[in-house]
Amino acid sequence: MHPYTLGMIKAIVFDFDGVVVDSEPVHYRAFMEIGKGLGVAFDYEHYLKHYVGFDDRDAIRAMLIQAGMPTEDAHVAELRQQKQVVFEKLVLQGAAAIPGAVELIDEAYGQIPIAVGSGATTLDIDLMLDSIGRRDRFEIIVSADHVSRSKPDPATYRMAVEQLAEEHTELKLRPSDCLAIEDTAAGIESASGAGLMTLGIATTGPASLLSRANRVEPGLEGVTLAKLRLWYDGAG
Repeated sequence: MHPYTLGMIKAIVFDFDGVVVDSEPVHYRAFMEIGKGLGVAFDYEHYLKHYVGFDDRDAIRAMLIQAGMPTEDAHVAELRQQKQVVFEKLVLQGAAAIPGAVELIDEAYGQIPIAVGSGATTLDIDLMLDSIGRRDRFEIIVSADHVSRSKPDPATYRMAVEQLAEEHTELKLRPSDCLAIEDTAAGIESASGAGLMTLGIATTGPASLLSRANRVEPGLEGVTLAKLRLWYDGAG
């Protein structure tokens, strides 16, 4: 049984890209590879402004719209598979953990339940968690494969809390007992809409874009369970 006391954060749901792994540059490079066949190209700043927070399906639809092409599901699925192949090759060349993320994951593991709630695919998440040696830390992973509507829709976080509550009936988990760690405005909106407490970290864009979070920090370096409990005790 996970130890906890009334008022403490009882579970943490981590976003993935930009929170656990510094994978956005890798996603960008993979999208640009498939963009060559569409005649679509844009710089990384445009990607961060307009694409971060999308899952692959919505990002590819946006690229097709930019190219003036139809956005039928079959075409999106084909391009998504092409992007997956490129992404896997790039990850094998190396993907780095966000500073402080591994330390917080390792500290939380075994003390409170932790999950991933992400717009990435399950394959992407598994691949990158394997690359940093932390696949065994997360009992629950909710990815783009599990929801029909991606962030900012609250479905991802709602499902993560529901699954954690089923696994840990002794905790009587409510959304307000859980903390979401996010790096995008869309993610903060998703988590808030599902009723979770939120911590925004400015690892992908400026802190000003995370203003709806309960608290914003530059990153996860030095963030511990003790600090989280100090910041959020009684917030739910």
